[in-house]
Amino acid sequence: RHEQLRGWAARLAPARAAHWAARLDRGFAGGGRQRAARAIEVALLTGRALSWWQREARETGAMRPWYIHLTLPRDALRRRIAERVERMLGAGLVAEVAALLARGVPPDAAGLDGVGYREAVAMLRGDLPADRLAEAIVVATRRYAKRQETWFRHRLRSPGGGMRDARSVWVLDAMASPALLAAQIAERWAVATHPASPISHPAS
Repeated sequence: RHEQLRGWAARLAPARAAHWAARLDRGFAGGGRQRAARAIEVALLTGRALSWWQREARETGAMRPWYIHLTLPRDALRRRIAERVERMLGAGLVAEVAALLARGVPPDAAGLDGVGYREAVAMLRGDLPADRLAEAIVVATRRYAKRQETWFRHRLRSPGGGMRDARSVWVLDAMASPALLAAQIAERWAVATHPASPISHPAS
């Protein structure tokens, strides 16, 4: 039953999925077909909206998440976005999308509505000039990054309107190497999940 429901929700057109998610969950705030499908699944399988479960977990203390917020200077972020788009196109993004469409995959299928893939579909269908593809992906990625930053600012606010406890929010400089970031996250996780005992032990 669960798999049948998941398959049905995954086949819904994005607008239809959002419509059903909003009807079943008044707290549904959008976010794409996958989020809509998840909201539909939870509501139909549990009898309660996903937003209700999330609110209940926060209010009862059953869910106490930690947030890792990676920050970058704006110029560095834009440079990385441009480099990423160049790598995507160089790795054969257009050929990959063309092959999927040739196999009969619908242009609005899950996965093809992501940043980069969506623009490649538009180009292959003649809705976007080829010489504007890279620019379109860069612009879409910048907008997505801005939405993420807005989401983080909203998410990191406590129910009272102020910022959350600094102990639950880890702000890290993403200019550091991936290895260093991983080490910092692992170290903070160890401290958070295995705090030092307040009882002093005698020296051996």
